[in-house]
Amino acid sequence: MSETIRIRLPRETIRKLSELADKEGKNRSALIRELLERGVKEKNLDNVVEMYRKGQITGWRAAQLAEISLWNFYKVLDEKGIHIQYSEHDLEEDLKVLTER
Repeated sequence: MSETIRIRLPRETIRKLSELADKEGKNRSALIRELLERGVKEKNLDNVVEMYRKGQITGWRAAQLAEISLWNFYKVLDEKGIHIQYSEHDLEEDLKVLTER
């Protein structure tokens, strides 16, 4: 289900959106939806990485919340210069998740 929202944007942003949409052969609304979805995923990933960095969640749980594979989550951590943290407690938590399936 979708919902209509209204936002105010500077004219320059609207012009750039129109240009990009034309280059990609899309209508402006489709491009805006695509950009918003990408931005929401990136923001969610940033939040999940921060939770992981603070030790609030395991890598496995972080990957689930970010909706990416554990391998890709670890690649993101590497790109951001964050060391992988894995303790015995993390292993126990991950095993719980696996056995709940």
